[in-house]
Amino acid sequence: MKERPAIAAIDVGGTFTDAVLWRDGKLSRCKLPTTPENPALGVAAALKRLGGSDLLVHGTTTATNALLEGKLAPIAFVTTKGMRDVLAIGRQNRDPRDLYAIVPRQRNELVPHQRRLEVDERLGPDGSVERPLSDGDLRRLAVQIATLKPAAVAVCLIHSYANAVHEHAVRDALKALGVPVVLSSDLAPEFREYERSLVTAANAGLIPLLQHYLETLTQSVSPTRVVIMHSAGGWLPAEIAAREPVRLALSGPAGGVVGVLAVLDAEGVDAAVGFDVGGTSTDVALVTKQPRLRGVTEVAGLPLRTPSLDIHTIGAGGGSLAYFDAGGALNVGPQSAGAQPGPACYARGGTQTTLTDALVVLGRLPASLKLGGEMTLDHALAEKAVASVGTRGSVSATAAAIKDVTLAGIARALKRVTVERGIDPRNLPLVPFGGAGGLLACELAELLGMREILVPRDPGLLCALGMLNSQASRDASRTVLLRDGTSGLHPALQRVATELEKRATAELRACGLNGPFETHASLDVRYVGQSYELNVPLTAHWRKTFDDAHKREFGEAMPDRAAEIVNVRARVSARRKPLRLPLELPRKGVAKPYERWKGVPVFDRDTMPVGAKLKGPAIVTELSSCLWLARGWKLAVLKTGTLRLSHA
Repeated sequence: MKERPAIAAIDVGGTFTDAVLWRDGKLSRCKLPTTPENPALGVAAALKRLGGSDLLVHGTTTATNALLEGKLAPIAFVTTKGMRDVLAIGRQNRDPRDLYAIVPRQRNELVPHQRRLEVDERLGPDGSVERPLSDGDLRRLAVQIATLKPAAVAVCLIHSYANAVHEHAVRDALKALGVPVVLSSDLAPEFREYERSLVTAANAGLIPLLQHYLETLTQSVSPTRVVIMHSAGGWLPAEIAAREPVRLALSGPAGGVVGVLAVLDAEGVDAAVGFDVGGTSTDVALVTKQPRLRGVTEVAGLPLRTPSLDIHTIGAGGGSLAYFDAGGALNVGPQSAGAQPGPACYARGGTQTTLTDALVVLGRLPASLKLGGEMTLDHALAEKAVASVGTRGSVSATAAAIKDVTLAGIARALKRVTVERGIDPRNLPLVPFGGAGGLLACELAELLGMREILVPRDPGLLCALGMLNSQASRDASRTVLLRDGTSGLHPALQRVATELEKRATAELRACGLNGPFETHASLDVRYVGQSYELNVPLTAHWRKTFDDAHKREFGEAMPDRAAEIVNVRARVSARRKPLRLPLELPRKGVAKPYERWKGVPVFDRDTMPVGAKLKGPAIVTELSSCLWLARGWKLAVLKTGTLRLSHA
């Protein structure tokens, strides 16, 4: 009998690197500090700790951090004559942070003016050639770019989504330079020149960084095959990820949403609100059985035209720094202590106050707890750090204020993905995960009027567990701009969807994936005159589905108004049965505390039997996380191992 391959999933966060391994029906886990100077070292160490694997599904923050910090490789940007400053002009949308600023902040142009070049050509919106691209112009361009010595080149010519002939000519003219050339017609063949230019430039700037990182990682874990989690909730072979690293901007958080989906399936729940409190940030999402995808991924204020799960991120996590600003207001984040030195209580040289230090002072993390099974917490250093923040009261009052400010920020983020979309969170369960999610869940639920909380198994490893259950997938799209003027489907739609499916499938097969594959085709639709679209499945009833979706999202439908199909999308995914994680809890008995911490009973989750019940206040510890069961809440261990918390 052929042995099943061992599969590892490793998610690199701002503070910890989370790792799980599935081998012969058994799950192994470990949690190690992230190595920010070279994340590949932490990944290799975690994989070695687990005993190695045949396949590694990896969630990386390398692309995200490069975009956030503005540390992209130097590139050249090529566009149509007259469009040189499209990256500087962008959209005329005011940054919410600058709403009342007299002088708005400078837009992130990604590519300096002197490295943006033009070619004298022009295509019409239908792809017709209005001004041919001459050989002389191509030769001049090649000389200009050779002088700049870029690490990569981004090419985005106007209306190339309708006809790629001129972009292909530019690529051919630059082959001799020996640097990667990214074409917008390959990466994002969709209209809207600014967004297409931006994502093409960002991808080109990320390629040298990600290629180096993936080469280093692949060598470090050889002979394990490496695949990379992408923002839309699946994974890509490393070969494709190295060519299109911009698709990895929400690599880690996407695994968390997949993990929450697995919890919903196991509990028979249709929707929930998930929030992941990690070391540096908090990710929130409305999670439904049909994943909610968006066509634009926003990172560092940049609207990147690449699909992603609908995740909202704020800069508040366990390592976020607390401080009083010049106006006397208490802030938590977005600055973070990171993995090195980390919170003061880690005893690694950190002295600044963090959320984790505040939670230690509040008694939510017992002295006996070892993070990841290894790291002890220094409670004296935590109290010293909280006392040094500039307190205007007792140390415990300052710690409570830090906690409350963090809760307010996360509550605002959760309302953004629910209340602001007409969804009442009180009708949904809250799913906390990440290392600190369980420490804030009860109070956060109370702030939003939510009365049920579902705590997954291994919540601090849920992003990695989600990756373990993810599948290979490839997304493709194309702008079509068709008006609704016929009954049923326009014949061009299915033709375009089929072409996209064939291309995506061929790319996966070229990387050694044999299938079987399944395809989901969809349409981006809007009412004529609108600026943004809703995505609906490609079926003969797409128009009714769109009207219903518009009613659901915005409270109004306009069935008598003409609609326009903007883009056709296709997702090709490998079929794969979800892994059934073994339930390792006792089947009988009662939950017994192993100690009391500051008068509160402390329980080990791994020893709590199915059906066990608790009343708050109580603390529940485990390898990857810690749960604070607040007064007024009760807990029950479900048959799946999930903890169900309900407000008494």
